[in-house]
Amino acid sequence: MRLLIIKPSSLGDIICSLPVAQSIRDQLPDAQISWVVKSRFADIVRRCPTVNGEIIEFQHAPGLRGLLAIARVMKTLRSRHYDAVLDFQGLLRSGLMTWAANAPLKVGIADAREGSRFACSHIAPLPPTGKNSHAIRKLLQFLPAIGLQPRLYSPVVMNGDSPDALDHRLQRPRLVVMIPNSRGAHKEWRGFRELTCDLLQADPHCTVVWDSHLPWDSPELRDRDRFVNLTRRSSLPQLIELLRRADLVIANDSGPLHMAAALGRPTLALFGPTSPDRFGAFPPEEPRNRFLEAPDGDLTRLPVSTVLQAALEMLNPAHSQRIAA
Repeated sequence: MRLLIIKPSSLGDIICSLPVAQSIRDQLPDAQISWVVKSRFADIVRRCPTVNGEIIEFQHAPGLRGLLAIARVMKTLRSRHYDAVLDFQGLLRSGLMTWAANAPLKVGIADAREGSRFACSHIAPLPPTGKNSHAIRKLLQFLPAIGLQPRLYSPVVMNGDSPDALDHRLQRPRLVVMIPNSRGAHKEWRGFRELTCDLLQADPHCTVVWDSHLPWDSPELRDRDRFVNLTRRSSLPQLIELLRRADLVIANDSGPLHMAAALGRPTLALFGPTSPDRFGAFPPEEPRNRFLEAPDGDLTRLPVSTVLQAALEMLNPAHSQRIAA
């Protein structure tokens, strides 16, 4: 079966889509899975072996340049043949691509926006928990349309690049990776500098690593040997391997949070205005995936002491259990 997945962005949304592609691979080992993606995120899809078909990239741009890029993708999709197209994005842009694609079956989601569902021949229903379900559970509802079970089987594989050339300290054990940024300041907790200082003092064996595609100023530290600032320095493939090494990942609602969860690493997610039920690390019932919600959705009201305590509990579960007893 030749399948096309349309999920151009964002990083977190693409990461949440890859486990569903893996479920397709597990149930249809011979499937050829192609993907439409923005160029800036293409490396992530390319590093996932389950996507074994064509990766169709386009550059996001405003105005006429953006329209021309979409038109080129539409022209490419008309020239290919697929057995089914899965519009995981559900927006006008992806709807146009779905409409142009040469396939007898085109599947969209019930809560699609901007009229994109009218390009589809079949609409996947929402999960029983409705529109507030987790993104992965929503995307699994596409699978019955192509004769598959809406469940996950094996973990998704993502191949990265070693980050060791960036800093030799990344080879140390007991790494705590922090991701201070998110998509929008309202989703960014501002306590990472203080948390870093307090965690390094409370746990003398850990090394804290910051990573982000945006630059962040380092905190003032006495012991700088156990802090590594990789912000604006690492590539997405290097981030994959960094997260794979982490003993704990502390992050806002962001793409790297979902990447860490997909890699099976312990995560501590910090949520403000967005819902951890919809956007948290998956699966939420796994003990390794923990989240903290700010009072009234206001991240300025989430104390550093609360985050520090949760981080220490996850790093030292046996010690925390002794204290509780």
